[in-house]
Amino acid sequence: MTNEPSFKMSQDYEVVPPQKKRAYPILIEEWEHLKKKIHCISDNANLYHTIGSALIGVAGSAFVVALTFGQPEDNSSTPTSILISWFICVSSLICGGLSLFFGRAQRKVQNSNTNDVIEQMNLIERRYESEKT
Repeated sequence: MTNEPSFKMSQDYEVVPPQKKRAYPILIEEWEHLKKKIHCISDNANLYHTIGSALIGVAGSAFVVALTFGQPEDNSSTPTSILISWFICVSSLICGGLSLFFGRAQRKVQNSNTNDVIEQMNLIERRYESEKT
């Protein structure tokens, strides 16, 4: 009897050998330097969302002030404070909407996270460590 494990496959598989690829050897010090540089990358996409949310909040507050502000005694002219409230409401709503839009667009551009890259680098390291043993 042999001690080799035997198994059966329910389907026939054709095993394709890997093709030769070119590789660049890299020093461990350079690899660690790359990992440190990638770890220092910051993702500022949330800054746009924070600014946009704050501006939308300002627009909401200015909208409430514009609606509840006292009406003028004589209906011949609109008080300047109501016009200022409407201006703040509209301008902060537009700027907040644009900020949220650009934040979402930047998030699409930065679809890979630095932690994903570092995890891939660690996976490559583990592959070489397992070959050493």
